[in-house]
Amino acid sequence: MYTLETLKVLELKETNSAKAILIGSEIYRNSQFGGKHPLSIPRVSAVLDLVRAIGICNKEEYKTGPCAKPELLKSFHTADYIAVLKKTEVSQKISETDAKTYNIGSLSNPVFPEMFKRPATSVGSSLLAADLVADGGRAYSLGGGLHHGMAGYANGFCFLNDLVFAINRLRDLGVQRIAYIDLDAHHCDGVAAAFPEDENLFAVSTHERKRWPFTGGIDENIPDRLLNVPLPSQCNDTEFMFVFEKLVFPLLDRFQPEALIVQGGADALVEDPMSRLCLSNRVIFKILSILLESSQRVLLTGGGGYNPWTVARLWTGFWALISGRTVPEVLPYQATELLRSLSWQRQTKPKEIMLNSIYDVPMEGQLRDEVSDIVKKVSSLHKFKHS
Repeated sequence: MYTLETLKVLELKETNSAKAILIGSEIYRNSQFGGKHPLSIPRVSAVLDLVRAIGICNKEEYKTGPCAKPELLKSFHTADYIAVLKKTEVSQKISETDAKTYNIGSLSNPVFPEMFKRPATSVGSSLLAADLVADGGRAYSLGGGLHHGMAGYANGFCFLNDLVFAINRLRDLGVQRIAYIDLDAHHCDGVAAAFPEDENLFAVSTHERKRWPFTGGIDENIPDRLLNVPLPSQCNDTEFMFVFEKLVFPLLDRFQPEALIVQGGADALVEDPMSRLCLSNRVIFKILSILLESSQRVLLTGGGGYNPWTVARLWTGFWALISGRTVPEVLPYQATELLRSLSWQRQTKPKEIMLNSIYDVPMEGQLRDEVSDIVKKVSSLHKFKHS
């Protein structure tokens, strides 16, 4: 049984040695949403630099994600939306009517020079990841995880939805029964909307309640199809692990998926500015390690995350886990210098541990009655009695 004592000594040690591939692209380094947008921070580029500085990614393990073609994108997104997205990237302007219809040109979904190519690369990367894991294995689409994207409009920083394409690609390759686990602080409204009647997809979301997009409530649970666990603010490591031990892991075991897709958003971490959850990366590392041991097919993506130091360290740790690497408690000099070089428009100075170590200080705490009550209510809706 996993306990909080495990958190205090957890290191990223070797797991089973299934082949793993890291998928990225320089487009994330060379494009920005602009201004003070929350995504105008180094994320994918910082991870690629950090894994190389630590020495945990060789050339054979890395692939550049391709840019998905418009015709392929139309298999989920509407043709008119794709046309407007491409046209707006070229012209860098959008009509008032199109802006309203497609939710483009807002503060959340701004017009910027790579507004089509960047998310299309996320789709291409996650499609490549699906190809790589279909026959068994692990792949990490760093720039993926655009879980808010809708078929006909942009939504929540997400112009497209790579996760929908990854699920459908696995199906095309013969992998039918899929569990989707979303660790982001925000509910995966785009993924849930894309598969409303799919009995072979079990979508799990552990997100902050009363947080945009204000979906994924307790009343939106469907046995073996949708598991929504809206968490209260200040949720700590103890409570988060309780949710997984008593609810998520047993229901995943009951569902018996052939493959796992894990959206690894970093915005549930305590230092992230876009949520009020209070998790350390240690509890998320532990959860991912358990998931990795449970499936021969694991597709991991990025997601939310708006503090460059927490994102870089969490996602680097994810790569270490899925590739079976050990990361030392204290980082080598070149890695700490890289972390010191990161900048953030908020001008917030990172804590020293965020420069010297992959690992956060554990955020253990009291298991509140309201968290226990949420687990009991959701368990009842899924006709499951937890111990």
